[in-house]
Amino acid sequence: MRYGPEHKKRSRRRILRRAAALFRRHGYAGVGIDRVMAAANLTRGAFYAHFPSKAALFAEVLAEESDFVRRLRSASDAREVISVYLDPDNREKVARGCTLATLTNEVPRRDAAARRAYAAQIESLASEFERHLPLADPDRRARALEAVALCVGGIGIARAAGDEELAREVLGVCRERAIAAISDEGGA
Repeated sequence: MRYGPEHKKRSRRRILRRAAALFRRHGYAGVGIDRVMAAANLTRGAFYAHFPSKAALFAEVLAEESDFVRRLRSASDAREVISVYLDPDNREKVARGCTLATLTNEVPRRDAAARRAYAAQIESLASEFERHLPLADPDRRARALEAVALCVGGIGIARAAGDEELAREVLGVCRERAIAAISDEGGA
């Protein structure tokens, strides 16, 4: 039975969503094509109608616009978005949904396509932070990258810390410094 283009498009989206969740939870090595396709309620054979390889799927997962970028794009105040993102009570929720924060350590071990896709997402995030800064600020780019590093890195460190008090402290400092980086007064 042949399916129409809309069916194929929906199936591809479902594969990408399920793969992203699995990669964030188990890492690249912890997820196989069979597992992704089972999660998407599709057969393994259907995978190759959408992606040439697991590496290509991973790169495409990384290329998907992050929820963090979407939230910043629609926000009038980036400080509010940062506060929610780096709230210690949201740490695991953010990790389940943020490909940037959870897959940072996976990307250097993957191919050039994955690294390019990740870099493009970092650029998108930096651009959104820059949008919240004064155009005349000569340190605009540096401040935006500082906020990116504090947000994405802060979540990663807090999740890996294994010590709840230290994790909360890291997130608190990162939140304070990231907000300062994108505030009118200038960086930390």
